Amino acid sequence: MASFVLRVLSLTLGIFFIFIGTLKLSPSINDELYRQMRRSFIKSANVFPLWKLTGWRPSPHMYRKMFGGTEIICGVILVAIPGPLKDVVNVVMLLMMLLDVYTHWALDEGLDKMSLSIVFLLLLTCRLIVYLQVKLRNMEEAKDEKKNKMEETAAKTATQVKKDQ
Repeated sequence: MASFVLRVLSLTLGIFFIFIGTLKLSPSINDELYRQMRRSFIKSANVFPLWKLTGWRPSPHMYRKMFGGTEIICGVILVAIPGPLKDVVNVVMLLMMLLDVYTHWALDEGLDKMSLSIVFLLLLTCRLIVYLQVKLRNMEEAKDEKKNKMEETAAKTATQVKKDQ
C-alpha cells in the first residue's frame, strides 16, 4: 500500500512540476500566467536569500529560467525515472519550495500567494516520509529473512551433527 502511495505522489507531483515549470519558461500554455510569472520573478530576485551572504543577486530572467528548468527536470525524474534519483529530486524540490515560501514571506505577500508552495512543500514532505517508511520496512523484512535463514542453517547443522554422531 505504501509503495502505491509513493508512486501516486511521485506521479502527481511530477506532472505538477512539469506544468508549472513550463508556465515559467514558455507562454505556450497561458500567456497571461507567463507574464505574471515574469513579473513575480523580478520581485523575487530582489529578495534572493543568498544575496546577504555573497553579495550576488541573480538576474530575474536567469532566475526564472533556472527555477522553471529545474522544476521540469525534477518533474520528469519523478514521473519517469525509477530509483534513488527520485529521492534526491524530492530533497531538491523541498528546498525550492522552501525558497519560494521564503520569497513570498520576504515580499510580505501573505498566505494567499504562498499557499500553493506550502501545499506542495507538505506533499513533498509526505512523499519523503512514505519513502523512508517503505525503506525501513524493507530493511526490517530483509533482516528478518536473514535471521530466519541463519536459524534454519543452524538447525540443519545441529541435526546433521546429531546424525553423524
